[in-house]
Amino acid sequence: MHLYAGKILWVDLTEKKIKETSIDHTIVDKYIGGAGYAIRLAIDMIPPGIDPFSAKNPLIIFTGALVGTPFPSATKTIALTKLPIIAGKKDGKYKHFIAVSVVGGNLGLELKLAGYDGLVITGASEEPVYLKIIDNDIEIHDASDLWGKKNIYETTDELRRRHNKCASVVAIGKAGEHLVRYAMAIVDKRDSLGRNGVGAIFGSKKLKAIVVKGSRKGITVADPDRFMKKVLEVRRRIMEWSYRPHWIKLGMGAGWRTFKHTQYPGIWPKDKWDRLCGEEKRLETLERTYACPTCLIACRIKWRIKTGDYAGWWGLGSPYGKSATSAMLWGIEDYNKMIYLVCLANREGLDYYTFTRLVDFFTKKVVEGAIPKDKLGEEIRRDWNCYLRLFYEVIERKGVGNDLAEGWLGVAEKYGLDPQEYWYAGINKGVDFIYDARPARLHPLMFTFVVNPRPHHGGCHTKTAQVLRPLKEIREQFEHWGIPKDRLEQIFQFTPYSGAFNVGRYTKYMEDGMMVHNSLGTCSMYTFFGFFGIDDLAEAYSAATGKEISAEELLRCGERAFNLYRLLNAREGFTREDDKVPKTWLRPMNTPEGIIELRDYYGIIQLTTDDLHRIQDDYYDERGWDLETGLPKKETLIKLGIDIESLPEDIRNLLR
Repeated sequence: MHLYAGKILWVDLTEKKIKETSIDHTIVDKYIGGAGYAIRLAIDMIPPGIDPFSAKNPLIIFTGALVGTPFPSATKTIALTKLPIIAGKKDGKYKHFIAVSVVGGNLGLELKLAGYDGLVITGASEEPVYLKIIDNDIEIHDASDLWGKKNIYETTDELRRRHNKCASVVAIGKAGEHLVRYAMAIVDKRDSLGRNGVGAIFGSKKLKAIVVKGSRKGITVADPDRFMKKVLEVRRRIMEWSYRPHWIKLGMGAGWRTFKHTQYPGIWPKDKWDRLCGEEKRLETLERTYACPTCLIACRIKWRIKTGDYAGWWGLGSPYGKSATSAMLWGIEDYNKMIYLVCLANREGLDYYTFTRLVDFFTKKVVEGAIPKDKLGEEIRRDWNCYLRLFYEVIERKGVGNDLAEGWLGVAEKYGLDPQEYWYAGINKGVDFIYDARPARLHPLMFTFVVNPRPHHGGCHTKTAQVLRPLKEIREQFEHWGIPKDRLEQIFQFTPYSGAFNVGRYTKYMEDGMMVHNSLGTCSMYTFFGFFGIDDLAEAYSAATGKEISAEELLRCGERAFNLYRLLNAREGFTREDDKVPKTWLRPMNTPEGIIELRDYYGIIQLTTDDLHRIQDDYYDERGWDLETGLPKKETLIKLGIDIESLPEDIRNLLR
């Protein structure tokens, strides 16, 4: 079969058994690979209501279909599992969502060159292990010399020394080993395998790392000439992009011109923030930028602190955005301290966003007197030394850190707090948002924080995530997405509660398009800049597989997968009731720049609770979902060509 490696590797850590199966062509035809394929597997594999740390919770890792080809940005791999973050309660029990996490880098490429489209890990080992995949040499190795002894960087270096210096390694640190609910797994010391606890799932299985190296011949495509014509066309657009040299110079740090507006916490004046954390400041630590395979813009960075107490510390990834926001939240004017914390978080596999914001909230509540000091057993202050101490307590689950390791809703339950009182960005389903919709405005990426099964932006970057793009330009991008003309007219019709375009209806197609990206393995940053559309992907996929597919049908593949994604989480008890707009959004933000309130994308309309409710109605309506429950209707699945009888009974019972 062209484009696909053709096999899935199954590893049972309980029984220490390894097997291979062929990919199911009927799933490929309906859902493609990557996220779409993984979601269809999960429908049959994840028992409803299980604890995320149960051995029955599978970890499904799948490569995007275009990974292994020279198509620009086709490097993405997904991991799907039930995540441990506490997202709510149902009948007195914690609810946890099932989510797709996405990572770039070399992991997917090496897995595919080893001969596998996917890797499914089940069970749990009693002792620490790591998984080695070197072509068809697959073994489960003892990791007792790594567990608790080596961090992610050290583990990666050691496994490359043992097996192959060019291998891709995904590993966890102490946060994952100690089941911190927002622990992360890190790929090749550089790329994070999603938020909300993937690292803790590794830890629950006593899986320290996966090391992968493939050396087989590359992926075949049905029509190389046609495929390369499209590849070169897309490459040319990127090479002609005027901002490319600046992006290559600074990596993700070049996004400051957007970032300083969309992630502004509103404590310092913007000119002070720019002086302490802006582009010029970033050049002091930046050493070079890195690109994923087949990428023509370099997002990732190697940095090194050159002065002060932390001189010599270095790291890989994209440290500047998260550290700039957290510096303002914590009141830390020494930017090197926040960069140093990124170094620590990446080595021990802790979500920097959740840790810094949860600590911000928690320490403020202590200082305000909302938490009695005699309940803590240790002194809590709002200063750098306390923050650093809490970091180590969290990753080792000691002292107050054991409570903070439970995440937002765990802390709220223990100390009688309301996370909706947190003043910045917002919380939904137990997850802190990366952006605040007040300074960023309510554009579709913001709205996915509310309605997406995984409550953050889900990689949904289109031109609307940039600041104030012309409406004509926003529409032109969507005209290349395979969206029916009548739906485009409905999306780009002014409404008094959403503005120049309908955010709810737009979001539906954006999410479907991102599901296509996550199934093909292409990067959402390329849609942020508008380098290619779904029509380009359809042409490339047709040439690669030898099976013609239109942009409309490719988008429909994404829509099918997204509907199953919603049902997968509906089975866990999630409905419209959980798609809550954070109260923070509706409170004015008092800043040195003035009062900032929630407004539409162009800042014309001040949005109300009723406006947001109507936008949600439009979203569910556009999807063909029930307005009351927010769940897919039976007739919608039939129109999409989903075989309802092939779905498990508990999924069918959710349909109206």
